[in-house]
Amino acid sequence: MIDEGLIITGVGMLVVFAFLIIMEISVRFMSGLILKFFPEKEKPVTVRKTAAAADESELAVAIAVAHTL
Repeated sequence: MIDEGLIITGVGMLVVFAFLIIMEISVRFMSGLILKFFPEKEKPVTVRKTAAAADESELAVAIAVAHTL
C-alpha cells in the first residue's frame, strides 16, 4: 500500500517537473521569436530637473547630514 503511494507520488512529481521544464523552454523560445521579429525600439530619455527635484535633492542631503550626527 505504501509502495503504491510512493510510486504515484514519484510519478506525479516527475510529471510536474517535466511540464515545468517544457513550459520554460517554450516561453524562452517564444520570447526569442517575438524579440527577433518585433524588436523593442529604444526611446530617448530626457531628464528635466525641476525646482521640486532640486528641493528634494537638498532635502535628501539635509537628511543624510542629520542622520550622520
